[in-house]
Amino acid sequence: MARKTRKNANDNFDKLLALGKKKGFLTYEEINDSLPEDIISAGQIEKVFQALDGEKIQIADSEEIFKANQKSGGNGKRKTSIDKQKQKSASEIVTAGVEDPVKMYLRQMGQIPLLSREEEIRLAKEIEKAEEEYKRAVLSSPFIKEPVLSLANNILVKEFGVEEVMKEDPGMKKEEDILKKIERLSKKIKSARKGQNIMELCLEFRFCTSVIEDFAKRIHAAISETDSIDREIQRMRKRRIRGGISSFEKKKKSIEARFGKKQEDIKKDFGYIRKKALKFNRVKKAMVEANLRLVVSIAKKYTNRGLSFLDLIQEGNIGLMKAVEKFEYRRGYKFSTYATWWIRQAVTRSIADQARTIRIPVHMTETINKLIRTSRILVQENGREPAAEEIASEMRMSVEKVRSILKIAQEPISLQTPIGDEGDTSFGDFIEDKKAVSPANATAYAMLKEEMDKILNTLTEREKRVLRLRFGIGDGYPRTLEEVGSIFNVTRERVRQIEAKALRKLRHPIRSRRLKNFLEMAFSQEM
Repeated sequence: MARKTRKNANDNFDKLLALGKKKGFLTYEEINDSLPEDIISAGQIEKVFQALDGEKIQIADSEEIFKANQKSGGNGKRKTSIDKQKQKSASEIVTAGVEDPVKMYLRQMGQIPLLSREEEIRLAKEIEKAEEEYKRAVLSSPFIKEPVLSLANNILVKEFGVEEVMKEDPGMKKEEDILKKIERLSKKIKSARKGQNIMELCLEFRFCTSVIEDFAKRIHAAISETDSIDREIQRMRKRRIRGGISSFEKKKKSIEARFGKKQEDIKKDFGYIRKKALKFNRVKKAMVEANLRLVVSIAKKYTNRGLSFLDLIQEGNIGLMKAVEKFEYRRGYKFSTYATWWIRQAVTRSIADQARTIRIPVHMTETINKLIRTSRILVQENGREPAAEEIASEMRMSVEKVRSILKIAQEPISLQTPIGDEGDTSFGDFIEDKKAVSPANATAYAMLKEEMDKILNTLTEREKRVLRLRFGIGDGYPRTLEEVGSIFNVTRERVRQIEAKALRKLRHPIRSRRLKNFLEMAFSQEM
């Protein structure tokens, strides 16, 4: 099965190469359609694009854009009719309930021009520069010395993975080398004298943007704490409370000592950090907005899988933002090439996590998809639905596991789902409640109770009560001879005698005849 899958993927790629050689270029949509859905990592797709590049096949956003760029030497019109067609086809997917929001989104998206390759590189350089300035602004603060050392120690004791907090270092592939570097830098920072700038040492860590943002939040929290201390001291002075002011002032001085500056200077520095953060976010936003069309074109392919079109776009946009953060223009591929796989991964993961009423783990969703693909291939080969044994043989799994996966793959259905044209009945109405008493049995039990009361009323009061207590008639709780004897204040033997006399009376044909029909009915139900 794995060989068949690889063969199909190779066949698709050969066809793609043939088409690219014939046309001289390929569009991203043609590449997306030809490659299997389980290829979602940037590494895998980079190999594909390297192969295309080796064959001198150019990659374009669309056929019309490629032709326009060829005519104008690479600087053709930004907005072409194909973009309008894409927007139109996307709007056709929109359901009646969310029509206006999607149309509004597509309209606003259409007003943002596409980026040429040169503009993309320029913007990527701006993002890189803005990120570097933001990092320098944060890491230049002496306050972050302790958080940096704490984070470095957590990496060394394996509490965090290196890839979680640091960007990939091209010069270091082995984790051992990276850990040695972290240890060396930590020692240098620890031994740095008070007032010495440790920014360059911190930059060598190559922290992710999320870590730098966390450091910035800590600086802001410290500034907020000094402000609240000032308010508290002012309040205490107004109320002429002398005790406690000195402790607040010591706390404030302690924070200022960590920064190595006075409160006013710390606020100025944070204002500079905020300014750099805004610039960084602004250039990132420009790159994201210029590629929103890519998200819509990918989201269209995943409709009718349990999530609305708007939700798919939203999840795709999250993937796009991650791609902007991790994109490296020096590797040579276009941003849209790289972003496609982040967007696809975000969309497919969200479908796996959110589309079903009962969540199935992502790895199990992938297994279900493989099983469905295998099943379709077997249907085409055999002309019938495959048995679990045949699927198990193809996927090299046990039959029990295949049956378990097939059971998990079933879609849940609501008991309130309307049935029929008029929808006046629900699905739950057709499910048998095995604990419920049928109307026939309920009527029979009511008649039996009525007849039993009539027959018991022919006995003496004492006999009637003894039988009710002994057989639990009425309350369903039968008593022992001893329990009944204690109630009547007689011996067990006397109770047995009263019971035997009462039962003898009930066995008389005049009385027993009235209960025989119920006995026959109970026997027929057991059969």
